[in-house]
Amino acid sequence: MSVDEPDATNAHRATKDADAHASDGALDDAPPSDPAAVLAMIAAQRESTRRSVEPNGPLIFGAWGIAWVIGYLVLYSTYDETLARSTAWGFVVFGLLLIGALAFTAVHVARRVSGVRGVSASAGAMYGWSWVISFAMASMLFAGLSRAGASPEVMALASNSVSALIVAVMYMAGGALWREWRMFGLGAWVAVVGGTAALVPAPGTYLVMALAGGGGFLVAALGDLLLSRRRARRSRP
Repeated sequence: MSVDEPDATNAHRATKDADAHASDGALDDAPPSDPAAVLAMIAAQRESTRRSVEPNGPLIFGAWGIAWVIGYLVLYSTYDETLARSTAWGFVVFGLLLIGALAFTAVHVARRVSGVRGVSASAGAMYGWSWVISFAMASMLFAGLSRAGASPEVMALASNSVSALIVAVMYMAGGALWREWRMFGLGAWVAVVGGTAALVPAPGTYLVMALAGGGGFLVAALGDLLLSRRRARRSRP
């Protein structure tokens, strides 16, 4: 017997070990016999699927919160009393931040529903496009008001109120679409803040939107993150 040839005893032992591992693997793959364990496994799978297709609340809320806090503070700090409006570069910064949050939301929702077919995919796609179409229409409305000779104060009031209204309605619609009361509640809060800010003289309007509006988004992002982690721990078998 050469040294490279397998020893008969060792080969037999290896065969038995392999059979034992295969048997253990089969036992591990077998479904649990305990009904409670089966229900826990189903709940965990359902939670995993839900997280994979639904929009990530902390990410979207955080994106809009950062955009609103920074953007509205820029408008507040650049407000010129003699012009009765914020400076042009302040509006440029604010617009870029809103476009960034809008693009992030649309791309995020599109990616979440990219692997889903049927009614859920169609609803998610229509919801994402509704953001783009709504703000495109609002931009045309602002241009029309400016062409009609609206004063800077009216333009500031209209642009702020209409933008807040779109965000509020879209969040409430998203809450109804995904049956998420937190998302719906945040949309309702944005509607209240936007209406209240319209009653405050400029530049206080922007300060209300930054602190109550943007701050509300950030609080919602933190609350949603903590709640999601707690739900994930409970769903673990």
